[in-house]
Amino acid sequence: MKSGTPVNKSLSPKEHKRRDYILNGNLWKVVLSLSAPLAIYGLFNYLYGFFDLIMVSHIGGNEVASVVFIDEIKSAIMAFGGGIAAAGTVIVARHYGSNQIEEARKNAGASLSLALIVSSSVVLITLLFGKPLLRLLNAPEEIIDAGYGYFNVQMVSTALVAVNSVFIGLEKAKGNTTRILVLNICAMIIKLALSALFVYGLDKGASYVALSTLISQALLMGVALYIMFHPSNSFQVKLKEIRLNPKLVLPILSLALPVFTGKFLFSMGKVLVNSMAALYGPLAVAAFGIAMKLGGGPGSISIIFEESETSIVSQNLGNKNLSRAMKTYVVSHLYALLIGGLALVIVNHYLDLFLPLFTKSTDPIFRQMIIDIYFWEKFSTLTSASIAVITGLFIGFKFTKISLFINIVRLFVFRLPVLWLLQSVGVGYVALGYVMFISNFLTMVVAFIMLLFFYHKIKNYGYMDMQLET
Repeated sequence: MKSGTPVNKSLSPKEHKRRDYILNGNLWKVVLSLSAPLAIYGLFNYLYGFFDLIMVSHIGGNEVASVVFIDEIKSAIMAFGGGIAAAGTVIVARHYGSNQIEEARKNAGASLSLALIVSSSVVLITLLFGKPLLRLLNAPEEIIDAGYGYFNVQMVSTALVAVNSVFIGLEKAKGNTTRILVLNICAMIIKLALSALFVYGLDKGASYVALSTLISQALLMGVALYIMFHPSNSFQVKLKEIRLNPKLVLPILSLALPVFTGKFLFSMGKVLVNSMAALYGPLAVAAFGIAMKLGGGPGSISIIFEESETSIVSQNLGNKNLSRAMKTYVVSHLYALLIGGLALVIVNHYLDLFLPLFTKSTDPIFRQMIIDIYFWEKFSTLTSASIAVITGLFIGFKFTKISLFINIVRLFVFRLPVLWLLQSVGVGYVALGYVMFISNFLTMVVAFIMLLFFYHKIKNYGYMDMQLET
């Protein structure tokens, strides 16, 4: 077997071959082969929400608005587990690339412990203060009445998603993205089958759609825990080590804090936009959510390159290869724009086929609201992909505070103030589309400027003890 990296007896021959491929293989093939399963996984995750919205549309208009509103809150809560998983992935992948498998294993266990405690605490708080939280976010009473059961079940599911996010992050750190794809396809099939049974077969409400998600994530978590604790796993988590060891937890937390704060703010930004959208009524909230769902398909595929990029960058930095780490960013960005752009063209072409899934043909006003908002929202596929890939590079280099800064700028400089300004001068519901386009485009410009400064710095001064080859 051809190998450019030393063999570690803790790894199976298959794992060693995959690690060597990530560190020394053709980079275009490496990025695509690791990203393709993640892109399909991201598409299926998107379809979770897409089919949920279609099924809930069968129930009623207030239910659609409540699902749109609450799902963004769920995304914000999920940021806590997701941030810890992202930080754990970076540290574990760095040790993995350095061939320090035992250190990688210990950090895997610390990531799981931290995610369990943080996510469970956050979920408990949201359950105790659910209605006050929804009212604080300006949710109309009809949305609260229609979706409070949905809200409670979705909040519980976020704790399970946190565990699954850590598992997915550890598999990404090893480059084992195919396993992620297979397990999540199984979970999605179970989820969709249960949702269809509850809504179309038993004529149940939105809370049962959330219950189907909870059941599928619980089954996935069972498999994830089995794999993480199994002795054959090179990152085996040991039960006796499930504790908050400060030496392991604090470095993860220091990286995770800016990441999950940034992710939280990004998701909360959508929640607050929904809150401000309530000015136009529940129908506008529903139209805005559907428009974002339509653009979310291409977006879910394009931004996934950030996740594979972060793991590849981290491994190559651990292997002392700065130039390959930077090239990974270039390849990932080009793929994200190409594939995201192609998916966007397909969705635009078949837009007339998608719209009837969400709105009755006899409701032309609601249909036009979706079209007007989507016209501007669709550009977020490319701008958000660029922001994500640039952010992924900084996270791979452990500069997670830059990720936080970018999300703060997007929310508090380019999104909420701009929407407030548009509303104050009397712009109608289409302002929701304008603000997504403006905030994502200007944030992308800021991210590119920061990337240029970063490249100039490492080109002239290097990174740690590495120099950039030209």
